[in-house]
Amino acid sequence: MAAGARRAEELGRVLAKARAHPFCAGRYGRGVLAGLHWAMGHPVPAPITAVTSPAGAPHRVQLRAEADAALVELLGHGGRTVPLDYARGVYEVLAWSCGHRTEPPSTGPAS
Repeated sequence: MAAGARRAEELGRVLAKARAHPFCAGRYGRGVLAGLHWAMGHPVPAPITAVTSPAGAPHRVQLRAEADAALVELLGHGGRTVPLDYARGVYEVLAWSCGHRTEPPSTGPAS
């Protein structure tokens, strides 16, 4: 199943790479992983808003809304509810999933 502008295969490749690098054990990496799991339709709440969705991957509007929530966290509007690096990881992976970024989020050292 696709998530936004990305095919499931693209998301799966980034997820596999993110899991393979100890780099993603920090807050940024946990944000990337949380965003990927949610975007892929795994049974987890949205990474910033904690909204639960019916079965399946969120649609493009939901992805964009969650990316926007992460951006609000990054900008610090209204205070933060999650760590800054976590929000950055979520934002980068969801913005990429929506097609607003050309490169996937960093998942470790360059190969």
